[in-house]
Amino acid sequence: MNLNELEVKGPGSGASEGQTGKKLYTGLLPIQIKLVNPTEKQLAEFYGVEESKIKEVSYIRERDGESTTRLDFYYENHSSSKHNIKGKFSIFIRKETRQSKAGKKQYIDDFTRTSWAMNLSELSQNQEQVKDFMRLDMSTAREAFPGEETIYNLLKAYGNIIPRNKPLKLTHTDNLFVADGSELQKFFDFFNNKDGGMLAMLGVKDYKYQEVFTGHFMPLHSKLSDYDKRQIEGDYGFKAYFAGYVLSEYVPEAAPEVDEEESLFSSGSNSLKSNVDVEDENPFLL
Repeated sequence: MNLNELEVKGPGSGASEGQTGKKLYTGLLPIQIKLVNPTEKQLAEFYGVEESKIKEVSYIRERDGESTTRLDFYYENHSSSKHNIKGKFSIFIRKETRQSKAGKKQYIDDFTRTSWAMNLSELSQNQEQVKDFMRLDMSTAREAFPGEETIYNLLKAYGNIIPRNKPLKLTHTDNLFVADGSELQKFFDFFNNKDGGMLAMLGVKDYKYQEVFTGHFMPLHSKLSDYDKRQIEGDYGFKAYFAGYVLSEYVPEAAPEVDEEESLFSSGSNSLKSNVDVEDENPFLL
């Protein structure tokens, strides 16, 4: 990916108290992503603790003959925020085609446009019925893997990128499946050097875990729109508890009782079921 040739729009661009002693928050927080799938040493430096306090990291899990890779994004508040917050969120991927319950495949092109179809022939026919700006580039259309659309939504929001004429495509996608986040790291470093970042929607899961909504990302200087609210509050929206969009400290007494099955994908937009232990949320030795 050539970072200097992206179509950037405009002028440019946690943990629970029991884990790290930090407070929990809900609402929109401007953040910068500092690390992608870091080593134990990098994590220790990020949190300012001894390396011996950090659990051994493992980003790939094999279960029932299937391999799932976890991409961990460690963030801290953007300098424009008065709060001092650090945390992480994850995107889970598999080296397979993303399919719907009806058996349709998700396709994606080099401009991050997506569509569903049984096969390429049906996809091509469908494209004749959609508007030009939504139409996939059939010369680059390919089967998408679970989590791929979420990754590109993250990159577009972070860089304030609208890839209409210039593609947005990772050069070494296969590296992601072996938990190599170096290309993503270079992307975030590039925009961090330009004081970039994004708005993250924070919530609280199970009364004690800081959660970030991965179903919808917002550019750093964007204003909350009705579209944003629909993505966060809709049927496939944020399942964690949040008290509103203004960043505020979490008050446990105000949170309602929740009894719902958690998805491996906090976005609610992917079909993989959870196979991640709660302890994966906590990078520290207990």
